[in-house]
Parts: sequence; structure tokens; C-alpha cells
Amino acid sequence: MRRLPTGASRAHLRLSEAAGWIAIAFGAVHIVVAPLGSRTTWSQVRAEGWWSTATLAKPTTLAEAQRSEAFWTTLGSFGAPVLALGCHIVWSARRGRRVPRWLGGIVLAWGLPFVTVLPASPGWVIPLIGGLLVAGDHGDPEKP
Repeated sequence: MRRLPTGASRAHLRLSEAAGWIAIAFGAVHIVVAPLGSRTTWSQVRAEGWWSTATLAKPTTLAEAQRSEAFWTTLGSFGAPVLALGCHIVWSARRGRRVPRWLGGIVLAWGLPFVTVLPASPGWVIPLIGGLLVAGDHGDPEKP
């Protein structure tokens, strides 16, 4: 078997690539599904004007609370960054480049508190992604 340029084995790259595909699916589903629950709010935003719709101030009315929730579950959510991260991980793994263990550790460290606060959620995918990345970077003691 030809040695890959970065010292990563095929099995370890498959773990990283699997993490990337899971992140892509998770991010894409979040981007597509989350807005469905706030269609009414976004229709009102479109009718009343887009500029300065969301605010970081504490909502004082029901309409402000609904707009804030709609923003943080769609545009301000983690769906797009997780999708982008997944795309990069798959791209790297397919080129034989290892995905560093520390990146998996960060994702794992983010995901564990997430699922302990909200265990009945699809958030369990986040520590799974992190764990696969950590596992995908073990195996070759010669890597930098």
C-alpha cells in the first residue's frame, strides 16, 4: 500500500471523512429544517422590512422574542458553520490530509456540555463528530 503524504492511514482518513459527512448532513438539515418552524415570523419580517430586524437587546414584546428566536435558530445558528466545517473535513480527508486531533477535541468539548444541557436532541451528533475526528488522527506516531 502506498504511504499517504501526511502519514495518515486510509482507515483513519475514513473516520475523518465520516465525521465530515455527518457534519455536512447535520448542518444541511439544520439550515433546511429550522426555518420551517419560523415561516410566519420571517413572512412578517419580509413585510415589515429586513434591516435591523434582530437585536441583541433583551426582547420586551412577544414579536421581538419571536424574531429573536427565529434569528438564532436560522441565520444565527451553528448550521452553516458546521456545514462548512464538514465540507473542509471531507475535502481534506479525500486528499489524504489528516484532520488534526485538536480540532476534534474542540468539537467534542463544545458538544459534551451541549448534550448534557439538552440530552433529548439531535445534538449528540456534535460529540460524535468530535470523537471521530480525534479517533481519525490517532495511529501514526510519525505525524507532526
